[in-house]
Amino acid sequence: MNAINVLNATLTQSIRLKFIVIFTTFLCSLCVMPSSAGTSAKAVQSVSPRLYSHSDLFELVGVVDGNLLKIYLDRYLTNEPVVNADIEVEAGNIKGLAVAQPDGSYSFTNDVFSSPGTLAVSFTVRTGDAADLLVGDLAIGHTEDEHSHVVATHAYRVWWFWAACAGVAILLMATAVMVRRRHQARKGMTSSVYSCMAAGVFLLCAAAAFDVSAGPGHDHGEEAAPVANGNAPKRQLDGSVFLPKQSQRQLLIRTDGVEEKSLPKTVELTGRVVADANASGKVQPIQAGRIEASPRGLPILGQTVRKGEVLALVRTSSSAIERANQQSQTSELRYQFELAKGRVARLEQLEGTVPQKDIDAARLDMVSLRQRVAAVGASVLAAEPLTAPVSGVIAATHVVAGQVVDAREVLFEIVDPTRLSVEANSFDAALTDNIASASIASVSGRVALQFSGAGRTLREGALPLLFHTAPGQEALPFAVNQPVKVVVQTKVAIKGFALPAAAVIKNASNQDMVWVHTTAETFVPRTVRITALDGNTVSVVDGLKAGERVVTQGAPLVNQVR
Repeated sequence: MNAINVLNATLTQSIRLKFIVIFTTFLCSLCVMPSSAGTSAKAVQSVSPRLYSHSDLFELVGVVDGNLLKIYLDRYLTNEPVVNADIEVEAGNIKGLAVAQPDGSYSFTNDVFSSPGTLAVSFTVRTGDAADLLVGDLAIGHTEDEHSHVVATHAYRVWWFWAACAGVAILLMATAVMVRRRHQARKGMTSSVYSCMAAGVFLLCAAAAFDVSAGPGHDHGEEAAPVANGNAPKRQLDGSVFLPKQSQRQLLIRTDGVEEKSLPKTVELTGRVVADANASGKVQPIQAGRIEASPRGLPILGQTVRKGEVLALVRTSSSAIERANQQSQTSELRYQFELAKGRVARLEQLEGTVPQKDIDAARLDMVSLRQRVAAVGASVLAAEPLTAPVSGVIAATHVVAGQVVDAREVLFEIVDPTRLSVEANSFDAALTDNIASASIASVSGRVALQFSGAGRTLREGALPLLFHTAPGQEALPFAVNQPVKVVVQTKVAIKGFALPAAAVIKNASNQDMVWVHTTAETFVPRTVRITALDGNTVSVVDGLKAGERVVTQGAPLVNQVR
């Protein structure tokens, strides 16, 4: 029974000793971890002290670099740089004029900007058309003090770490002596305790080595923490973009304030450019033959022609039997012509004795036979002139000299580029009574159209609508049969924010979005719902608020910042 009690006490003592060693080691590790984590290699971002201020007219950004204050002045709504302005800077007892720089910024140098602290700065801005007062607080960081505080904190933690190590070492030594005295005979248990002690010492040494290697202020070559440029464009964790004023000017970022208005509801239709039936034409031969050039040569693409101008000749081609029949008929007609000619001559000699009506009839018969001989003889090698039916330009040509063509084959197409039309397809028959205006987008901008009429027969399930350009407008920069998108504005009005189509881009989820200019150097993405107004403008019906500044130029460039 005594042996069992001794064994239980021994086991309890062993478990207790192991628990003390493990708990002490864990406590020392906790003392080491904050110091190590705080000094691990991380990219430190160095952001220059900044000052932001704006009014209804201007937006100002001041960036401190040593004793230099660099000033960027822009229009508040449009983000356009303001150059050639007079900016008077007042900081405490210091006052002076900022100097304009070639890059459009302004600079003001004074040692007051190199001293840490919070400084109230005011700017008096005068331009050719406006004047304003902008104020702001400039917070200059305590870089050296912060570094000293970090070093002191680390030294404090190291002191506590070595104190904990000393305490654990004393505890281990005392435990070893106690175990040796009471349990000399139980070598197995003593060996186990020694193993636990050795493991604890090993863990403490490893933690100490990690703490020493990670301490701040030590140079470890490639392991030193890199310093990132905090003034560079970057994407924030919340999805917003930090874009410094210098980068905004390089990318030509422009914004505009939005206001909610009643805008017409629009419908987008698929259409194509067609030629005006009254200002276009096709040239086709009546009979088959061989192509011959006119005196001016064959027309080329883009050549201007006038109505009635000869474009080419078609020399009639016939078979040998047809030519033989034509020659036989010509010979017979010539024979009859000679007989008629002789009869007229005899009757003229008997004039006065022969009735005059017989003489006149013989003469008419002779004239008729002469014309028939000429017509039949010319038809053997006749050439058909191909003339332009309208004035315009050659839009298509399908001939070369010597080409054999068939009757009714289209050889030339002529269009008037100033009188093109657009034919669109609508699946809503009621749209014809609800059209207020229409337009299409082109390289030169928006092209206004006038609704001419609609068909009453469905074509492939859709109703064809015809549009013309407005009177006095330039020619459409399109080609015949080119597909276009027609934006029809209806008479129904909806509330929304009008924006250029270039301001709307797609996000990673393929949703429509815009970039909102929230602060001077911050842009926030905003998912929106839009409807088209015309070829170059859209209406945002959901996702924006009145007065917000939206990027209207350079939105894809802002979206590429990572």
